[in-house]
Amino acid sequence: MRPLVSGVLVCLLGILAACSSLVSFGTAGQIVISRFPEKGELFRIPLGPEKQFSLSFIHSVSKTEVIDVYEIRGREIIQTREIFSAHGAGLPSSPEEPGGLFWEQKDQHFVLHMERPMPRLVVRTDKNYKNRLTVQGRTVNLNQWEDQALLLTTE
Repeated sequence: MRPLVSGVLVCLLGILAACSSLVSFGTAGQIVISRFPEKGELFRIPLGPEKQFSLSFIHSVSKTEVIDVYEIRGREIIQTREIFSAHGAGLPSSPEEPGGLFWEQKDQHFVLHMERPMPRLVVRTDKNYKNRLTVQGRTVNLNQWEDQALLLTTE
């Protein structure tokens, strides 16, 4: 009788382990910054429970800060907001932008709420534009590496 009980327990533990690995497989836990297109890894940062991060930069024309906010859903990166204080080239001008939902004006900023999946998130850095990644209140200076294209992925 005991061998049967221990065999059932071992089998149940195996099933539980397999199920828990399936559940965690589809959830990203960190942002990985790599060179692009070479893919040499430069840095990793944990996402935290909110699974959100932002990228900020100084707009080359308006010389004002732009903040792009993203969420991780499963293993997909979704842009959820773009926040800026002055319209400039390349910034959204209507809620009909790809993935745009609606506009809001908040604290002297324009906020475009979005649902824009990002199949590949590549950031072109330039030390003149103060490129930053912020996760859970921790800011990573993306200009600490030479000006280049960086690929942000989840793992």
